[in-house]
Amino acid sequence: MPRVRLTDRFVAGVKPTAAQTDYFDDVTPGLFLRVSAKRKAWGLLFTRPGDGKRARTTFGTYPEKSLSDARARAILLKDGVSDGVDARQAVQQIKAGPKAETTVEDLTTAFITDRRRRDRRTVDDMERVMKADVVPVIGTVALSHLHRRDLVKVTDAVLNRGAKTQANRVAALLKAMTAWGLDNGYLESDPGHRWKPPSEAKAPRERALTSGEIATLWRALEKADASRWTIEALRLCLITGARQGEVAGMMRSELDLDERLWRIPAERSKNKREHVVPLSNLALSVIEPVLKAHKLPALFPGPRGTPLTNSGVARAVQRSQKAIGLAKWTAHDLRRTAATQMAELGVSPFDIGLVLNHVSTTKASITTSVYARYDYAKEKRAALDLWAERLSAIIAGGSAEVLPLNKSKKRYGISRGKKAAAA
Repeated sequence: MPRVRLTDRFVAGVKPTAAQTDYFDDVTPGLFLRVSAKRKAWGLLFTRPGDGKRARTTFGTYPEKSLSDARARAILLKDGVSDGVDARQAVQQIKAGPKAETTVEDLTTAFITDRRRRDRRTVDDMERVMKADVVPVIGTVALSHLHRRDLVKVTDAVLNRGAKTQANRVAALLKAMTAWGLDNGYLESDPGHRWKPPSEAKAPRERALTSGEIATLWRALEKADASRWTIEALRLCLITGARQGEVAGMMRSELDLDERLWRIPAERSKNKREHVVPLSNLALSVIEPVLKAHKLPALFPGPRGTPLTNSGVARAVQRSQKAIGLAKWTAHDLRRTAATQMAELGVSPFDIGLVLNHVSTTKASITTSVYARYDYAKEKRAALDLWAERLSAIIAGGSAEVLPLNKSKKRYGISRGKKAAAA
């Protein structure tokens, strides 16, 4: 059972090396091309839902059914079988053959399935965008007739409802999908190649809250149009500088109160590396009452008991703008505020990057990404404790002045001079 990356050229030119040979596709799991002296037939290897045994069947021949058609059909049918379709019925569906041509909707399904198989962090958001903005507009368009003007129809529909940023995101997703479709044999050319974003990109946000705004926000959160857990999650975003999605998805199992640590697993971390966040007294003052308030696995549960979602937190912030009474702000601004305040306190940019778990810090060089196995726990804890001390003063309305750099270094508690080297 040779395994190869099937291409149109390979399929057209392959010759039988025995009475019958099955070439399994490296791109689409289960799909194979059966080559014999008389014909080339497409087949699928799948697991029967009834007894869990492996089975295979053929469902059409080449060139009547192209490689892209066979891949799309195989993905759709394997999804059906995994959802519990009877084995006999599954075989009948396979042999019934696909629609006349593979469509954009088929391509979106194949693309999302591939991204989910590769464990892409944003695959659920991708799927939602496809179903909401792409499939209703061009889902029935055959891939053989897909042009750039069809992609423009999708983004124009988004622009017409005033969502400029979303239009750019949809365009980026379409470009990624069509490039993937070309690489994997679904398209003969890429209609998204060198396609410019439909709307001018906004300048990156630079908002960081002032000390006065921090004090106002902390108190006004009680008036927010948000759940108790959303409010506490936002406060923890400010205290730790963590991403809102990481805080919203916090689980009890990630907390070690004895060591005063929060371990964000690699699968929930943006750079796919475990991130350990030291917990200050202020952070624990938020976390411990929540732990006592309920017994759910998710520290900040939504209406169904599952963790709050990134989008849910963002919507709560948007609803609460008027109640808070500040110039427009986002949850991500809290992360930027924490970083800015630490910098003003004299924390080094390198240590701020470690606290924020920025890939530009953790993978900046082969030294930091491969050789230096030190965890910088002391530096991260010192930085977060220093920020928590200042934040506590801001909240209490006391002195929150920025200390001179040399004094801040001393309070930072980390010697970087010759004494450290001698030690």
